[in-house]
Amino acid sequence: MYKSGYSVLLLTIIISTIGVALAVSALSNSTQIAKTNINITDAVLNQSKSSSCVEKVFTKLKSYRFYGGDETFENGCRVYTISGIGNSERVIHTKVESSILETKIKQINPNIIIDYQKQITNEELIQAQVHNPYVIDPKALRLWLKADRAEANNNNPVFSIKNSTDDLIDFAQLTNTPNLAPKLITNAINNRPVLRFDGIDDFITSTTTSIHTNNGLSIIVIGKTNNIDNIDQTYIAKFDTVNNEREWRLQNDEFNIETNTLSFSNNNTNFNILSALWSPTAPQLNLTINNNPATPATGAASISNTTEPIIVGANLQGSTGFLNGDIAEILVYNKKLSDSELSKIRTYMNSKYKIYP
Repeated sequence: MYKSGYSVLLLTIIISTIGVALAVSALSNSTQIAKTNINITDAVLNQSKSSSCVEKVFTKLKSYRFYGGDETFENGCRVYTISGIGNSERVIHTKVESSILETKIKQINPNIIIDYQKQITNEELIQAQVHNPYVIDPKALRLWLKADRAEANNNNPVFSIKNSTDDLIDFAQLTNTPNLAPKLITNAINNRPVLRFDGIDDFITSTTTSIHTNNGLSIIVIGKTNNIDNIDQTYIAKFDTVNNEREWRLQNDEFNIETNTLSFSNNNTNFNILSALWSPTAPQLNLTINNNPATPATGAASISNTTEPIIVGANLQGSTGFLNGDIAEILVYNKKLSDSELSKIRTYMNSKYKIYP
């Protein structure tokens, strides 16, 4: 009786030990744990909730070290901003349901080496990502197009790129033709990538979407033109081909809503943070270049709202207004951002890209 009970206990301990070891090692075949400030119970719990989410980040980082997160994967896995650049010292925040995991890695290639993993609260996440455009208003952020999500190598064409919000709006080069697609330039601004458009025939377009509402619209572009002599170069546009009328467009010299225009001077080849806002109440059109506001303009009190695709790098389904320049990021909110919200986004982007003092 004693020996039987002892054998069962010993077998239980062995099985438990093997189970814990397998759960920890399952995090990644190429992952080493350098040190950790969590006990084995927490490690197994975190692994069961978030390991697949973290694994997706590891896979992307190993392939594209400029990858910056800020996206939603399937199965409710949300990846927030990944700090740092290069091969070392990255802090990753992931969230699956109510489980938020902070992972610090010391090395990406040839193996992922984890410094620590720990669970944090939602308040700690917000504090860590206080200026993150997604955290500011997830429901209103309809589009977040980021060059660091393009799965391409340096100086190669980008045929598709996924939206970083919860909306299923993806972008692609319609004909999958290399010389009609922008190229990914991986070290263009503060060691970060951009989409480079040639000004001749490059553009990408989205799946169909209405994207905005008549309560307001905010467009933020981190980009530049390479030729100051060419006007009407399009960063992003939406056109109603059914009724043959403009919905909205942001170019290097104009912000258009319907038939109304706010002209501005952007006569340089430097990167800028362009913030274009529309509201149904006057003045409807507002635009800020970095921290410098242009004179507001009165415009349309409503916008056509069809499900036409969005065009990036050109106008009218890639037929006119081609951009000769670079785009690092584009954000579109379906509301007019408050001064406080816009200030936080500019601070976030300027910290990331070092555009102005």
